[in-house]
Amino acid sequence: MKKGQTTHIVHPFDTLYDGIVKQAQRYGDKTRYIYTENKVEKIFTYADMLDHVNYIASALHSLSLDGKFVAISGETHPDYVASYLAVISCGGVSVPLDKDISADQFVGFNQICETECVIYTPALDKKIAEVYAQLTNVKKFVRIGVNPALPDDDRFVTFDDLLALGKEAYEAGDRTAENYQVDMEKLCAVIFTSGTTGTSKGVMLNQRNLVSATLDSCSIMGCTDKDMYVSVLPIHHTYEFTCAQLALPNTGASTAINDSIKNTLRNFAKYKPTALVLVPLYVETMHKRIWAEIEKKGKTATIKRLMPIVSKLPRAVRRRIFKDIIGAFGGRLDYIVCGGAPLRPELMADFDCFGIKICEGYGITECAPLVSANPMHWRKYHSAGMRVPHMNVRIDKADDAEKTGEIVVSGPAVMMGYYKNSEATQEAFTDDGWFRTGDIGYIDDDDFIFITGRKKNIILLSNGKNVFPEELEEHLGVSDLIKEVVAIGRKKEGSDDVVITALVYPDYDKFVGKTDDEIYTAIRDVVDSVNKTLPTFKHIGAVEIRKEEFEKNTSRKIMRYKIK
Repeated sequence: MKKGQTTHIVHPFDTLYDGIVKQAQRYGDKTRYIYTENKVEKIFTYADMLDHVNYIASALHSLSLDGKFVAISGETHPDYVASYLAVISCGGVSVPLDKDISADQFVGFNQICETECVIYTPALDKKIAEVYAQLTNVKKFVRIGVNPALPDDDRFVTFDDLLALGKEAYEAGDRTAENYQVDMEKLCAVIFTSGTTGTSKGVMLNQRNLVSATLDSCSIMGCTDKDMYVSVLPIHHTYEFTCAQLALPNTGASTAINDSIKNTLRNFAKYKPTALVLVPLYVETMHKRIWAEIEKKGKTATIKRLMPIVSKLPRAVRRRIFKDIIGAFGGRLDYIVCGGAPLRPELMADFDCFGIKICEGYGITECAPLVSANPMHWRKYHSAGMRVPHMNVRIDKADDAEKTGEIVVSGPAVMMGYYKNSEATQEAFTDDGWFRTGDIGYIDDDDFIFITGRKKNIILLSNGKNVFPEELEEHLGVSDLIKEVVAIGRKKEGSDDVVITALVYPDYDKFVGKTDDEIYTAIRDVVDSVNKTLPTFKHIGAVEIRKEEFEKNTSRKIMRYKIK
């Protein structure tokens, strides 16, 4: 067996609806979701999912909304997932929208897609009340959740009423989802990238894209029907939807839905997850909490002295030694799948020592989203992993002397293009049809991908040298004095010379009672130490201290384009 080969069973399915049917047949009344609604904990089974998808599809058909564009927005909820799948299962196009976008963006995206139905959760109540009059093309607004206070407009219906309509139609013989003849190449979802309505691009996905990415997710996550997850990431992102909401159920795993960011650690303790799907910011937060607790007990020096010795012991022994650390996350946490941004290798090494595996992956919305991942049984620190089974990856270099180049990909998970934007679509592909990711990196002899930076983030110096800010940010991020950092190139006033500048949001808890000058001096010392390890052309010449965190999107990525 090759090192990178899948070592567990992957249940195949042909279409998204076929997957739901087969999951219901395999797992039936097993819990698919545990969620809280109006402070009441509820259970949603695999059989429930099939019923709800059937009923929603039949209801949409009864309302002449099958085959139409349907926007779905709000917090994670079983019926958000059911609606997304039902729209696709009756020939429509799901348009998942970030619940935190502005009212203008919400209107703009709906108008671009000419949506005829909006399905939403209570998180959208205020926004919907503000904009529904502008959405004249929308025939129905469907509100998921109990005790809805709906606007006085006959276009509004409760989700329960929609479900009842669909159930009645289904029991009377309407088999819309069952009978729909799927074209795997037909548009089934439009995912808007971050930005304003003017700068966002609508990524067009079809069922072949989503099915391929889901099966690839299953192949790299060695989970089973014994696993429990806690869902914490925004559901409108393809990373969360594909890897957590489509792939995990195909293994029979159960998912507890986190009801609030502030309750995350409490819910880890309550639901005792065996695995998590996260972005680096959550892992960083967990890591800091671990060391804060160790420091509080006065054991920092002892633990750091022990770790090099303990790390050589069998994993089961490590987990027993650090059972209190694992206990903070419910006591059963076995592994974390982490994507969305690079993760510091030191964090992976610490978690490995504690007995918790972290498997980094790499994806992009345009690939639905999975490109590569570290297999559970063969990981490399700092690597984005090996390409997943359905994906082809190559490095396009400027010349043969270069080690790195742009990562370009092809395969059945690659998008159809950008919605109503043929110019951007053409720019996104090479002459021979491979998708340009915009990321720079290389592939080693074992077929592992390493990402060195983002093409559009490169700092171009006056001497023609290129500097990847991500490298500098990683070096600086090791310091516990720095909470967040972004490296950019600033032009000197009155000159074309570019100065590499570190914008730093310090960990102010470490500077209680300190003056601004003292904080600057401490951060400058960190920067100077890092500079000593770098070639001269990469030296950070200036430091700017921030009083507030960087603005982030809902997947907790810093929005670089907003940085001045």
